[in-house]
Amino acid sequence: MSQFRVTFSLRYKLLLLLTTIPAVCLALYLLMATELFKKDKIAYVFDSSVAVSRALSVQTRLTVQSLFDAVKPIVESFDYGTRRFPASAEKLFSQSSRLKALRTYLKGKDGKFVFLGTLVDQQDERVVKLSQDQKIFSNAFYAAIADQVYIHELESEPGIGVFSFRIDREKDQSQLIVTALVDVEGLESSFASNGLYDSYLWSPKNGKLFGSEKDMDPKLLSYLGSLPEGTAEHKGTNGDSSLMSYSRLGLSDIVVISTVSMNKALKAVDVLIKKSALFFIALIASTLLISLFASSQLTSALRELFEATAKIAQGDFSVRVLVRSKDEVGGLAESFNWMAEKVSHLMSETAEKARMENELATVKTVQETLFPADNLSDPRAQVVGHFQPASECGGDWWSYTLIGNKLYLWIGDATGHGAPAALITSAARSAAALVESLPEVQPDQALKMMNHAIHQTSKSKINMTFFLGCLNLDTGEMVYSNASHDPPYLLRKPDGGKLKKKNLIPLMDVNGFRLGEREVAEYETAKVQLNPGDQIFFYTDGIMDIQNPDGENLGERAFLRSLMKAVNDGEDPSARVENLKDDIEGYRQNSELIDDVTLFLLHFGPIENQVKVAA
Repeated sequence: MSQFRVTFSLRYKLLLLLTTIPAVCLALYLLMATELFKKDKIAYVFDSSVAVSRALSVQTRLTVQSLFDAVKPIVESFDYGTRRFPASAEKLFSQSSRLKALRTYLKGKDGKFVFLGTLVDQQDERVVKLSQDQKIFSNAFYAAIADQVYIHELESEPGIGVFSFRIDREKDQSQLIVTALVDVEGLESSFASNGLYDSYLWSPKNGKLFGSEKDMDPKLLSYLGSLPEGTAEHKGTNGDSSLMSYSRLGLSDIVVISTVSMNKALKAVDVLIKKSALFFIALIASTLLISLFASSQLTSALRELFEATAKIAQGDFSVRVLVRSKDEVGGLAESFNWMAEKVSHLMSETAEKARMENELATVKTVQETLFPADNLSDPRAQVVGHFQPASECGGDWWSYTLIGNKLYLWIGDATGHGAPAALITSAARSAAALVESLPEVQPDQALKMMNHAIHQTSKSKINMTFFLGCLNLDTGEMVYSNASHDPPYLLRKPDGGKLKKKNLIPLMDVNGFRLGEREVAEYETAKVQLNPGDQIFFYTDGIMDIQNPDGENLGERAFLRSLMKAVNDGEDPSARVENLKDDIEGYRQNSELIDDVTLFLLHFGPIENQVKVAA
């Protein structure tokens, strides 16, 4: 074979790959992150701007309302006879910290306004001087006539503003104009520029009322919509973009406008780009250095792995490779060592698993001997049962015992399922066998004995619900006790009709602690009289836990519907149990069982004496 000449080694291929992919990915990420951050920042600024506009609108509206509330009682107390403000009005004026000067005008019958009177804070020389400036009051006067409400800061006098409004008097169809000099220091400071937002109180008719010293672009007014508030992106005549929001005051045509320069809003984005670029350069440099080292380590480690793999292929599972790093190649080497070790133990583990499966099969076979035949056929009563474990071994147990004229009916459900629960059912069956050997043992005494046996076996770690009934086949009287088990249903024979829900009677007159829950437990008995043709359905809660392929439980309501349908459609106990099994299996559709399923049906009296309940 001719000598192979390496023109471009694997090491440099890896180096190129390890540096190019991160560089491209980081660059794309930087672009997407910057654009996303920019959009998010704009959205945040819009939200903040709307909040600023809304807050200023509320503050302005509250300020106007408070001024109106302060002026209104003074104006209403004016004495038109003497054309003077009474002493009470002067007192109210002097008590108001916000009112500085007040003028009132009344529109006469000739349509002209007549000056009524004035109030001035004489202690404030600046106010006294301003109150003599007719131009200030004249502008406010005409604005009030047109817009009803008017408020404007005096740029020459910080903290002082002009406030005017119109009162339409329904009594004599006249108009009253009130103009006042008021303290607007709080409102003025709120509209002052805070470094990021420039806010304005604006009237299309009267121009800027309050706001930043920076002139507002009149084009912003074209973005005002018909909604009470909104946002827009504006591009000025100088090419600079800005973000604006507005909120209508709800008084005349006054609106609050807040703007922020796009450059200021996205300043954080510029900082992010610069820092990201520096980080990008540093990361690429670091990636290059690491790639140089990693490519060298990687190629040598891959060569060692290749040689070890060849030995494994020859059947030498004792070979191991040295783990030189904590990266993927080091993980591959460690996985290789783990694989070689696990393969050597595979056969022994397989043998152990086969042994355990054989033992479980033996336990299952032994447990099957604990159950009676599925059917009991007696002229006085018939029993048909069914048991299906959720795993190899189950935690449910049922049985029946015919002793003379007494038929004992047993059913229990141990906690969980599998081998531990199966051991508890074995203990229960052993205790039941002892009870069967004793004469005339009542159900409460039997449960007490079984409780002691199971408690000694499980030490309260595994409990068992249980129901035991003793049926006198001559009289039809059944005495029963319950240890927290789901109560069976007595199915009363309908009068020639179908079985309905009202015919399902749960046997729940007594209840007690689960078997094995306490070392000593007492149980009570109850009695129920059966008539020929009556049936009792016994079951464990595993039926309600059955799930369909969608993971939905069968539930109690669906279970009862299936039970009634099975009884109505079946001609004898065997057919009814088979109907119920088919209905349940149709719902389950071979889905895995969550819990063991146990059920049996008792029919009292001969079959031929029963009235058929056809569908």
